[in-house]
Amino acid sequence: MNAAGPDATTRPRRRVSRAERRVTFWLKTLGLIAVAIYLLVGALQFLGNVKATALLFVVALFFAYMIFPLVRRLNERLPLGISILLVYLALVFVGVAIAQLLVPPLVTDVQDAAKTVPALVKHYTAVFADPANPLIHWLSPAERAYLATVPGQIGHFLQVNALDTAGRTFSVVLSTISVLAALIIVPVLAAYMLLDAENIKRGFLGLMAAKYRPKAETVIFELDKVVGGFIRGQLIDCSILGAMLTVMLFALHVPYALLIGVVSGALNFIPYAGAVIAFVPAVGLAFAYNGPTNALIVAALILVIHQIDGNFVSPRVLKENVGLSPFWIVLAILVGSELFGFPGTFLAVPAAAMLRVLREQLLPRPVVPVEAQPPVADANDGAAARRGPRR
Repeated sequence: MNAAGPDATTRPRRRVSRAERRVTFWLKTLGLIAVAIYLLVGALQFLGNVKATALLFVVALFFAYMIFPLVRRLNERLPLGISILLVYLALVFVGVAIAQLLVPPLVTDVQDAAKTVPALVKHYTAVFADPANPLIHWLSPAERAYLATVPGQIGHFLQVNALDTAGRTFSVVLSTISVLAALIIVPVLAAYMLLDAENIKRGFLGLMAAKYRPKAETVIFELDKVVGGFIRGQLIDCSILGAMLTVMLFALHVPYALLIGVVSGALNFIPYAGAVIAFVPAVGLAFAYNGPTNALIVAALILVIHQIDGNFVSPRVLKENVGLSPFWIVLAILVGSELFGFPGTFLAVPAAAMLRVLREQLLPRPVVPVEAQPPVADANDGAAARRGPRR
């Protein structure tokens, strides 16, 4: 028996200062980010070794997330398998209708644009070489001579790397059996993902101790929410931006309006980039075909559309879904593109959103100044402490 009594073995807990809490919080955050980046690099390296299979899996995953809201709504009244089948039938009907409306004019625009490039190069070469041009008359002869070679360089780049490639892609892709295989494999994989999603989740939760399962289920729910929100938000944002640009260019009689609108909308999966991508070809074509006044109007309206997309459309369908501010979205894209190239550009935003979820769910939230203050002892508690324990 210890003669010194219980007070001799009981040591008061050391009070953790506010600075120590902050340092601990940020060390844990940096550690989590480092582990996540390490795992992401390893996953991307593995996926790089199985490119074809990984591409099919990623496309199927995105497709499953895209149709999940419709499947879930139908699944409230119908079995899951029938719900998936009905959604697939509706998508086939809509896809065939869209293909009949868009594919023929897009092919025509690509072929015509390839034929128009030499004439545009010749036109802009003459514009930049003209010494009476008020826009460049203040440049030196050497600078004007170099500027006159820029349209030819741009035209060669477009001819070799864009238009010819796009034309061959349309003709090859629409005639190869690989596309038919992908159109079969992707929906099948997506259907299996939807059918087995609950079983996969239950199996994962079964590997964990019972006390950790509620937190793990919350993390899975939040990750599923941000990834699905990003995919569906990007699809909606790209469609709205492409439609606005196409209608505006058609109204102002800019050639290849459909091609510019579809390409800029499709490339808008890099946030805030779709309207910028449309700016140069749209303004250049408007200037060449319709004059400087039309080009200025097109430039102004593209900036307006960019503002509408950046301030109203994108925040509602992207930022609110992934929970990231525009600053973090742009920073994630820059870091992802620097580390992993083009795939990193696309995967940067969902990866950053997933890191946000993990930080919020697995790390303690920052301590606010009020919470960091030591508790004020009640007068009765102080009197009781002075009296000592009851005997």
